[in-house]
Amino acid sequence: MNGPNSLAAVGAVTASPAAHHSSNARFHRAAQQFQAMFMGEMLRMAHPASKATGVFAAGDGEKVWQGFMDQALGEAVAANGNTGLTSVIEKALNAAAHQPPGAAK
Repeated sequence: MNGPNSLAAVGAVTASPAAHHSSNARFHRAAQQFQAMFMGEMLRMAHPASKATGVFAAGDGEKVWQGFMDQALGEAVAANGNTGLTSVIEKALNAAAHQPPGAAK
């Protein structure tokens, strides 16, 4: 059967340049999101424990908003792309996606 519903037709559609570009865009976005999360976590862990007391002690507002600030900074770093982490993750995702099923990893 060589109609539009055949396996060959489906393979041709998924192997089209548009599908490949869409896949690459998804991988790039996923890699960028992972880098943003990773950088945000690194920033969060880098904050020293505050030993300030009294008026200079960190309040509840600072504790809450610091997480948002770390997340925003992580997203800014990922959008800038200077760390190179996004491209490494993207290459790994592309390699994993184009590896035949059951192939050794």
